[in-house]
Amino acid sequence: MSSQKEITLSIIIPCLNEEQSLAICLSSAKQVCLQNHISAELIVADNGSTDKSIEIAQKLGARVVSVKQRGYGAAVHGGILAAQGEYVAFCDADNSYSPKYFPLLLDEITQNGVDLVLANRLKANILPGAMPFLNRYLGTPVLSALIRFCFSLPVYDCNSGMRILKRGKYEQLNLSCPGMAYASEMLCASAQEKWTYREWTMPIFYKDNRNKPPHLRRWRDGWQHLVTILKMFVKGKKKR
Repeated sequence: MSSQKEITLSIIIPCLNEEQSLAICLSSAKQVCLQNHISAELIVADNGSTDKSIEIAQKLGARVVSVKQRGYGAAVHGGILAAQGEYVAFCDADNSYSPKYFPLLLDEITQNGVDLVLANRLKANILPGAMPFLNRYLGTPVLSALIRFCFSLPVYDCNSGMRILKRGKYEQLNLSCPGMAYASEMLCASAQEKWTYREWTMPIFYKDNRNKPPHLRRWRDGWQHLVTILKMFVKGKKKR
């Protein structure tokens, strides 16, 4: 979409066989950036798709970055490292997070001078069936509370997959979680690095638009989140 020197925003979309919804997600993101005069690049961080996802991404003008290590965190991490924009935002390929909110996230981070902005889903109007009951009322709230307690970070939706951050500071975090726990790892590490943080409520109808099971595995991923948070807390205590 833009040359390297002009890029303000890099939009990262992790992808593993998302041909059902990827085109809608990319087309919407491209249109929103053009309408709001945002110089942006679209990066599809592909995690080994065997369907038509890569073909769709290239056809719609996205840059495809191949990430061999499997996992949500590995894909997002690989995409961010390949990004060229001053700011990096990411969302899921299922179009559950509407790209029309990227300009608002960009305004949040630029106007408030913060390092990381997270879009909170739990205060939004979530359509029935879009988020499992246990995830919404137990898993995410409990993990978020644990991060608040351990790291004094005012987070209330630690599993949100829509965020924006300053690319130039990203490597400070030294993130390594390849799976879903990457979402919590980023928050804990940013708190340890004393990043400024802001949470923004998405005024949307959160809805997964795929006709297939999500990549999330509730108990396995929840356990990995918990272990990651506690390990980082203990490690931080030892450094003091």
